[in-house]
Amino acid sequence: MYKKCFKLSPIALCVAITTLSYDTFAQDNVQEVIIVEATKQGTPIGRVNNSVIVKTGYELEKAGIHEVKDLEKAFPGLVIQTRGNRTYANTTIRGISSPDYHSPTIGIYVDGVLQDAAFLTQQLLNVERVELLRGPQGTLYGGNAQGGIINIITKKATNQPKASAGVTYSNLSQQLDASTAIALSDEIYADVVIRSLKDEGNITHVPSNTKKANETKEISGMARLHYIPDDSPLNATLSFSADDLDSHEEWYLTKAEFDKKETNQDIPELKRNVNTVSLNVGYDFGSAQLTSITAYQDRDVDRTFIGGTWVEDQNTFSQELRVNTHFNDALTALLGGYFEKRQFDVNSGSQNKISTDTYALFGQSTYAVTNAVDLTFGLRASRMSTNSDYAGNPAWGISAYDQSKSENIISPKAAIGWQANEHSRLYASLTSGYRPSGFSAAPRSNSDKDGFDAEKSLNWELGWRTTLLDNSVDLSGALYLIETKDVQLYTGAPGSQKLSNHGEAKSLGFELELAFYPTDDLTLNLAGTSGRSTFESGNGGLEGNRLPYAPDTTATVGVEYFLPQSLVEGEISLVSNARYTSKMYFNESNTLSQEGYALVDVAIVYDFNDHLSFRLFSNNITDKEYKTYSFAMAGTSLSNYGTGREVGLNAKMEW
Repeated sequence: MYKKCFKLSPIALCVAITTLSYDTFAQDNVQEVIIVEATKQGTPIGRVNNSVIVKTGYELEKAGIHEVKDLEKAFPGLVIQTRGNRTYANTTIRGISSPDYHSPTIGIYVDGVLQDAAFLTQQLLNVERVELLRGPQGTLYGGNAQGGIINIITKKATNQPKASAGVTYSNLSQQLDASTAIALSDEIYADVVIRSLKDEGNITHVPSNTKKANETKEISGMARLHYIPDDSPLNATLSFSADDLDSHEEWYLTKAEFDKKETNQDIPELKRNVNTVSLNVGYDFGSAQLTSITAYQDRDVDRTFIGGTWVEDQNTFSQELRVNTHFNDALTALLGGYFEKRQFDVNSGSQNKISTDTYALFGQSTYAVTNAVDLTFGLRASRMSTNSDYAGNPAWGISAYDQSKSENIISPKAAIGWQANEHSRLYASLTSGYRPSGFSAAPRSNSDKDGFDAEKSLNWELGWRTTLLDNSVDLSGALYLIETKDVQLYTGAPGSQKLSNHGEAKSLGFELELAFYPTDDLTLNLAGTSGRSTFESGNGGLEGNRLPYAPDTTATVGVEYFLPQSLVEGEISLVSNARYTSKMYFNESNTLSQEGYALVDVAIVYDFNDHLSFRLFSNNITDKEYKTYSFAMAGTSLSNYGTGREVGLNAKMEW
């Protein structure tokens, strides 16, 4: 019963095939065509002319992945590093990363709604699947999509009542989950999901003798109403979600403090509240489908840490309207419009109010020249207007200002795909992306009143996917070159850094993934990425330096084996995943770094039946010590460190 799914297990496939064709999912008894919603055209995965990976919620659960920050275990080449706390995180794909955590280079969407930059490491709730598009995606998604898009799709309620409950207990954390889905009528359905998480600390605060002083508590929930009639072209989903984080994790420790697991620093405090309401409406005209996504997200952050106090409040309203049209079997088209209004208020010792309006029109069309060859063209025109009303900071000698700026961006896309035969596809694409213009959230000099312009990227990509040896081998990969201009970069010492445009950067690399199914009970996977991401001309002596958070090499190895046994009822599987990250730098001058390291996770999964399962696991079983962030202050290096060995048990019941 479970062996139909094991080939898609995230630990077995945590090396994940870069672009999975339909044939991958058509092996043996599996006959499901995966439709990629991240393309906004509902494209079968075998026809996507872009590097794309899809993971199901079942796969992620079996891998023990419950938060966005852990998706790097399932998606090769993805690097997610928290910078002090999970509110400020750095995400990297293909060497494209952001030193400004208020303006990420990877967009994260939940059911079509863009997530706040301070909410990128959120909990994964009620997930149907997660899609990853690699490379700049500015044509369909606008700003902050230079590295790629993580598209999270939640489960929809059905006419069959469902409920589940789960508990996880380990030496480092405790987690409780509960969900239910019911039919309120023949047309209206409802579902609710809630999660409570506590991460145990491991640092002692010496002055107060407080043990586990760096603990974190988080509670998340989502409630939705679905209108899904059987005989109507109209469908709608109204969603409410909330997340409350209370964290003491933001410690910047010296190596000696970390080794002793104790410090005299004041206990940090961070509270983050995020509330989201959205309405997704669809209407099927037959030859065309209309989609409307309306969303409002409010996020508050109150933070006390080594740098003082920091208070943020951001409100974002967005509206997207798009129409998909199928003219005939050969030609499809997408036309859409997008509006976003964002108000960001921050007090980091002085008040700054930044308001941003974004308007965009976008379109994309795919034409099948022959049964084997298709062409895709797309274009997005965006206009951004930003105003910064800054109160000034006399202590820093910075005058008050009220400045505005606007910018127009054109984001093209072109791709060609060739279905060489039933099992093999090749594609080439040119895609674009950008990070918007704006003003620094915390000005450090009078020149910050001038703001900065948009950072723009172009991605050339050649990729393929194929199945061999009677569908027992999946092989896929891609070559890419990303050129970035007007790099947005912080320069200067911590505490007095300035955010401004600089010169150029380049990322050149190769991705390869191999999945091998020697028997029905065994899956082996191997994947790797190799490349260089460097500063180029115009960067003030940084030419040739590596971009921060961009390792040259990553590699993953995954194994899943179903034990042949008849001693107990149900299925028992052994799963293991090892991943390697080469040397990575934390600053543009390449003076702070983490040497290459490997992490190994193992688990034993017992699926007793369709309703009850257990997972005994150990993450980072070798207890490898590694840094996720470092900076230098007064000649001392202060760092955040990754999670040590975790051993625990998860039990889940569904009915």
